Amino acid sequence: MKIETLKLLQKLQKKFGVKGTPSGPFGKIVQKLLALSFHETGAVNIVERGVQGVDIDITSESNQKFAFEVKTTEKLSFSLTPDNIQALRERTRDGYQPVIAVLRLAHFETWIFAKIPIDEIPIGRILIDKLRRYRMSDLESQLEPKFDIVVQKHFKGVWNKGEQYLKENLRKVDIKSHDF
Repeated sequence: MKIETLKLLQKLQKKFGVKGTPSGPFGKIVQKLLALSFHETGAVNIVERGVQGVDIDITSESNQKFAFEVKTTEKLSFSLTPDNIQALRERTRDGYQPVIAVLRLAHFETWIFAKIPIDEIPIGRILIDKLRRYRMSDLESQLEPKFDIVVQKHFKGVWNKGEQYLKENLRKVDIKSHDF
């Protein structure tokens, strides 16, 4: 991710905070920006879920179906709950491949997409480095420039209207958004 993108995300993080704080759900904002970025890569049948279940479903241009559990962190690790794993497991029944998507908000970092067999995904605290052997480098490379563009394009709207702005933009590009 470009340094400019990191700085914009850090500004949004300061304004909107983290889930469970009075300032709002920064992680869900990043998740919606990721969904918009997938749209820019040509993915279809995109579903973004603000609550309950897998965070994002997509069908790639090569007709592969992926279910993403999305995590944003400043640390070298992140957590997966039994509910996260169960949501991914449920999507595998519909032919989706489980993917853990992690964005570490730090210099020289970018999205990591790790396609891990469902029975090998651990619960609890996970070091980001442990995902490297499962990386989907082609998709990461395809998405990275799109994510930079999407963040820059939508920054002002998110700054002014928050998550609501992104919900409106998801609808405009026919991304199904479930926030109930």
